[in-house]
Amino acid sequence: MAGTRQTCLVVVRGPSGAGKSTVAAALRRRMGRGTALVQQDYLRRVLMWEKDVPGGANISMIDTVVRHALDTGYSVVLEGILAVDHYGPMLTGLVADHAGTTVCAYLDVPFDETVRRHATRPQSAEFTPEQMAGWFTSDDRLGVDHEIVVGQASSAEETVELLVTALSVGRDAAAAG
Repeated sequence: MAGTRQTCLVVVRGPSGAGKSTVAAALRRRMGRGTALVQQDYLRRVLMWEKDVPGGANISMIDTVVRHALDTGYSVVLEGILAVDHYGPMLTGLVADHAGTTVCAYLDVPFDETVRRHATRPQSAEFTPEQMAGWFTSDDRLGVDHEIVVGQASSAEETVELLVTALSVGRDAAAAG
């Protein structure tokens, strides 16, 4: 097992440019101190300087960092593209092993909208729409129970509210069970 009945794990996934980082940072602020923000891009691209490949070292590192944070009493917001074909087994293992409330959200944003959003970001010069197309997977749901699929019409604020509500419902259900 990972974490305690009091810890929360929120996994925010979706294509590049979908708004994951914005949602995850705002959610962490809402959850307050004692919440760790684990970003796939930071661990994979910055810390490990690794390409996104099956079996990459960053996958087990993400797993270890999330489990360590949960085991030391932190709630965790994990965000990233976290494509199912590379990260699925690790993510489903985390979800299955977490002792507390878990919420998984997939930001289901079409490619043309991710490109439009990317153009408005400070890091827009770091990669091109052509590169984004190589990373894009349509409907890349994790397939775990109660996965929340968030459409492109949901603003960052609305998505955070949705996740906060889902966490509250999950805590209430755990307390009643």
